[in-house]
This record gives sequence, C-alpha cells and structure tokens, in this order.
Amino acid sequence: MTQTGFKHPYVPEDIELEGFVPNLLPYEQILSVFFGGSALVVLLMVMLTGRYKLSLVERLWAGWWMCTGIIHLVIEGTVVLDSKFYQDTTGNILKEIWKEYTKADSRYATRDAFIVQMEGVTAFVWGPLCFVIVLGILYRTSWRFTAMALVSLGQLYGDVLYYLTCIHEGLAHTRTEPLYFWAYFIGANAIWIVVPLTCIAYCASNINAAVAAAAGGKPSKRKSS
Repeated sequence: MTQTGFKHPYVPEDIELEGFVPNLLPYEQILSVFFGGSALVVLLMVMLTGRYKLSLVERLWAGWWMCTGIIHLVIEGTVVLDSKFYQDTTGNILKEIWKEYTKADSRYATRDAFIVQMEGVTAFVWGPLCFVIVLGILYRTSWRFTAMALVSLGQLYGDVLYYLTCIHEGLAHTRTEPLYFWAYFIGANAIWIVVPLTCIAYCASNINAAVAAAAGGKPSKRKSS
C-alpha cells in the first residue's frame, strides 16, 4: 500500500510509489483517445495537404510526421517533465496514458536513468524536428529526405535500445498479461521500428535516384586517349 491507501499495479510489486492514485479513466477510453486522436491527426493532415502539389504518399508522410511529432513533444514530454504523474487526481488524459502504459514498463514511474534521458531526446529533439520535416514535405525542400532519414534513424535507435535494456534486465518491469506485454510493450513500440525502417528505405530510394540522375547528367571526366 502507498500512503494514499492504494496498491499500485506495477511490477516488481515492491516498488515504492508515494502518493500513487489509480487510473480514473477506464483503459478503453484511454486507448480510444490515444489511437483515435492519432488517426484523426493523420487523416486531417492528408485532407489539409490536398491543396499542395503532393502525391498521396507524401501526404501520408506529412500525416505521420505531424502525428509522431505531437506524440513525442506532448505525450512523451509530459512523462519527462512530470516525475509524479502517478499521483494525479484530476483525470488528466496525458497522465492517465502514462499511468496505464506504466503497467507495461514500470521504469517510467521509478525514473530509470535510461528512460528519462531517452524520452528527453525523443521529446525535445526529435519532436520539434518532426514539425520541421512536415514543412519540408509541404514545400518540397531538397533537404527533406535527409531530415526524414536522420530522425527515423534516431527513433529506430532509441526504440531498439529501449527493447534491449528491458530484455537485458529480464523483463522485470513488464507485466505478462497479453494487453500489457503484447499490445503495449511490443505492439505500440513496434510502430517506431516498422515505420522508421519504411521511411529510411523511402528516403534512400529517393536520394539514390537523385544522385544517379545527377551523375548521369554530367559530362564524362574521362580523358581522351
């Protein structure tokens, strides 16, 4: 029991979380807000970018980068700045999200050094850069593919380290129920492996094509015999 009289639902069970307050919203509502809101952002971006001379693929990428930027800066930024999110008694949806997700990884509540620093970089470096990338896509800048590839690599690297550090510790911080392990810990985080890998391949294809076209258009420098 904590000082509030509530037993936290995280593992290991002997974690001390002073002032813990359980989720005030049902998990169905929390997940609906998160995934529904994410889908709505992507859909709105696809619709709003229709006036730009972009292909459907480019409009979808604009939607992804806007959505992931909001998740990084707003949602992940919350857990970096608020070390006592589990004490919230107001039903704040951002803190409710983290109370729920922490059932899949209690390191967020215990302020694990890797988690705090990794999320800090994700929120306050990758987050703002995502919005810069959106502008790059809308105005078809020459640097947009490089920026997309670099941020995607950063997301991928952070996610791989996230998995590996948890596995290295024997998954001691993760509840084993399918919802928490397979849906939250594996499924939700896998998005930032699958999509960044797809984005890196997309950017590499465009960069390689541009380089090949540029090289093909230059006169040969070979000396005449």
